[in-house]
Amino acid sequence: MRDTMKSCQHTLSNDIEYKEVVVIGNGPSGMVTSFMLAGNVPYLKRVPEDLPIDDMLRARLSNLPEGQNLYETDLLELAEGLEGRSQNPIPLLMDNLLRPCADLGIPADPLIEWKYDVEKQISHIVLGRGPPGGAWHTFPPGVRTLSPGAWLSLPPLAAAAPGRLRARAVADYCRRYVRVCRLQRYFRSGAVVTSVTRAPRVAAPRCVASCPLQAGFWVSGFDVCEGRAFRYLCRRVVVACGAGARPNSLPHATDALHALADIEQALTELGDCGGTHTALVVGSGASAADAVGAARARGVRALHVHRAPPAALARLDPQEYPDYCQVYKMMCDGSKGNYPNYKSFPDHVIIDVTPEVTDPACGHALKRVRLLNLTTDHVTEVTVSLIAVLIGSKPDLFFLQTNFNLNCIQQDDCINCLQEKHVKKKIDDERKECFLKNHWMNFKNVLEQGINSCKSRYLNYSEINGNTDTKCDLSDCNRRPEKTRCACDKTEKIIPDNCECQANPYSSGIGFGIDPKKPVDGRANPVAIDKSTHELLHGPKGVYALGPLTADNFVRFIPGGALALVAHIHKDKKSAE
Repeated sequence: MRDTMKSCQHTLSNDIEYKEVVVIGNGPSGMVTSFMLAGNVPYLKRVPEDLPIDDMLRARLSNLPEGQNLYETDLLELAEGLEGRSQNPIPLLMDNLLRPCADLGIPADPLIEWKYDVEKQISHIVLGRGPPGGAWHTFPPGVRTLSPGAWLSLPPLAAAAPGRLRARAVADYCRRYVRVCRLQRYFRSGAVVTSVTRAPRVAAPRCVASCPLQAGFWVSGFDVCEGRAFRYLCRRVVVACGAGARPNSLPHATDALHALADIEQALTELGDCGGTHTALVVGSGASAADAVGAARARGVRALHVHRAPPAALARLDPQEYPDYCQVYKMMCDGSKGNYPNYKSFPDHVIIDVTPEVTDPACGHALKRVRLLNLTTDHVTEVTVSLIAVLIGSKPDLFFLQTNFNLNCIQQDDCINCLQEKHVKKKIDDERKECFLKNHWMNFKNVLEQGINSCKSRYLNYSEINGNTDTKCDLSDCNRRPEKTRCACDKTEKIIPDNCECQANPYSSGIGFGIDPKKPVDGRANPVAIDKSTHELLHGPKGVYALGPLTADNFVRFIPGGALALVAHIHKDKKSAE
């Protein structure tokens, strides 16, 4: 219920703003969450008798009255027994209601209608580094999506085209979505979140829900556009920042490119400068296939280092995905050399990269790369102009794990120290003391954000050595033949197993995954959540996660996570009244 009561007397300082919910991330996850928090309520429609949906779901829906509010329904019970491409039940339920029979290829209208209810509006803010749409703005405009357009739409707007879309079309759709749904006032772009910390509980008489004393979290960061720090006090936090902030890297390829946009720009420069050039692409997924296709399209020879061809590419329809199927066929043919400007190196790893002289044709620095065949133990040397490493990525959750607290520093102590050591004249004492008192919060926020950012960038062990399995500087050390295996498998490890420095938690999210001892990975070790509410299991109450962080890597399943957490917020508010 929206807070329309007369506000209490508890207020905040001018540099702090209260919101009931702070959403971190303005991609599709943050956008659809904002749409529901803004007061848009899903109601069930009548299920057509000839619609071939799941029989158990049809039976459960038949027990509900037409026009049932989904926020007031047992969503986990409705989702029981559903199967699909998500391991979370409520996203599967929402997908069946928004896109019934989508996997069967049968077009059907949604079984949900949306109605605006001002009483269901919840005060919130969505924080994002760039414009609404998140990572879709970082992809090359011409790259096509894996999912068809109908699966990329968010309620209540449909996609512009049914087939595969270009990344630029999806980015434009995201901008249009925020504008058409009138969500602009909830979005703050250019905002970098640096910490989420618990707010101390203050004993006070019962106030309205919007009272700052009811808040549970501080969300701090800085605004890139305005060049100043910000702080939000809130009751709940939704982590919707995606899982692609930190691309996986290789220890020897330190100057490799990881973003498709940067790779395409570098390939364009190589193609424009003339001559014969070679690009080394590492990876076996869709992004690596995009890089191989981009290189060949620009006349640059592609050397493809990969594992076994993935089954995911093999299952794609050749008519819908001719680009990926072509690369898959080239990967399967191995190094036979049957394709122009392409050579495959299956089961190879990079063991050394040595810079060579600059290419006089275009000024690009050449690199001599040594590749080890893990099957035959044969070493191959190649000279390339570009190295592209596309082997997946992980989320950056450093803002959830910050143990450096500047609150222990007292303002008066700092002022006294300043007066004793650096101030000589009394008038200067008064001016500096006044300035420090007036700007103490901003000074402390900026310092804390700088420390947290440095911890995220430079103290993550897996980014330093690139091999978290053996803690070795050499990639795939444990997969190599015995005679080429390095000393880390034969003698005592330099870093003991019980050393705390092996897994620095600031960026990896250690403690929040299904296996709390391992870093969070959107595929291998997603964030552990309560399936009925999407609330963190290994975190404080009031913190939620959805989207790729919870292994929902397809946009079509994201609205279900938003439904689960928004429904829980409404039920929690109703029980507190």
